[in-house]
Amino acid sequence: MDIGTSSIKAALAEIYYGQDLNVLGLARVPSAGVRKGQIVDIESTARAINDCLNELERLTGVEVMSTLLGFSGTSISAVSNHAMVAVGNPNYEIALEDKERVLHSARSIALPPDKTILQTIERQYIVDGFDGVRDPVGMVGGRLEAEVTMIIAAAAAVQNLQRSANRINLHINQIVYNPLLTGEAVLSPTEKDMGVLLVDIGAGTTDISLFQEGTITHTSVLPLGDEYITKDLAIILRTSPEEAARIKERYGVARVDMGKDEVSINVKNLQGKDAQQVSQRMVAEIVAARVNEMMDIIYTELMQIASWERVPGGIVISGGAAQLAGICEVMEEYFSMPVRIGVPDNIRGMGADFNNPQNAAVLGGLIFAANNTGARYQVREKGVSGIKNGISDWIKDLFR
Repeated sequence: MDIGTSSIKAALAEIYYGQDLNVLGLARVPSAGVRKGQIVDIESTARAINDCLNELERLTGVEVMSTLLGFSGTSISAVSNHAMVAVGNPNYEIALEDKERVLHSARSIALPPDKTILQTIERQYIVDGFDGVRDPVGMVGGRLEAEVTMIIAAAAAVQNLQRSANRINLHINQIVYNPLLTGEAVLSPTEKDMGVLLVDIGAGTTDISLFQEGTITHTSVLPLGDEYITKDLAIILRTSPEEAARIKERYGVARVDMGKDEVSINVKNLQGKDAQQVSQRMVAEIVAARVNEMMDIIYTELMQIASWERVPGGIVISGGAAQLAGICEVMEEYFSMPVRIGVPDNIRGMGADFNNPQNAAVLGGLIFAANNTGARYQVREKGVSGIKNGISDWIKDLFR
């Protein structure tokens, strides 16, 4: 499940034939009680989550009792740390206990009382000075080191998420930082290893994450998103946010020269009646001005990352704003590096109606869950009973 500023999305899938995911359904409802990724009204958010789950259950015929939840927000920050321990085994074989000790040591940092560690990302292990180790268990060495990145969040923001879920008796199995989920859906292993910037522009926030050596090395969340474009359109065209969003999605372009004077757009007034006609070029001027401001802010943030200019994978843009026509070209010109749209195509056999950038986080959550929850799979029996049993076993393993 992905709780965003403008919408809440939930997806359900079954694992079959060992690795493939079969998406059973994806539900999307308007969000409520969320501002810039943070919950500001628990009751409203709980009702919206419940509506989303009801829709998902209607689509799939499966009752959902618990979930993996994607999280982001302006309270997010990232802290890197390094720790070292001596291997406790007399024969110097690294055991799981040694790995857990060094991770515990790496997580032992002083935090303000209003902050909490949302997630610990294991970047690499070092055994007797040899780096680049992904999993040291079973290796031989006398000294074990770990380099980690910890995602820090406001404790109140996490607690509000949990309280909203508790209102409808939904159990949260795990809260995961959204760019990790989006990366599962839109980035290739090669891009993650060599270096790539993931820019996820949602309605209220923009997540900027640098992936290197297989995982996130730097990340930040900016308090801006494509709702700024919508608000500007609504104010200048004197219309409702809903009408402004419709105009943006249908006629919006990121460059002024892409707007056409001969294309007329009927704009409804605040009362919902056709009040005026404007050209697409006028809309383009409004949208492009805001997009350029967003690029300035993103660039300023990227300047804090020393190595961002040396990423062979360039920039991958995802989120709802990625569907704005011309935004790739604008970013390529601004940052002088390759830019592509992050479409969630890492799930084979997925329907075209699911395959768009705004669903990247929730679909990436399916991949993350399948890879990290230890869900089992089996070859399904033929017929309706086999499908029913397969879904039942998957639910027991992944959601209970």
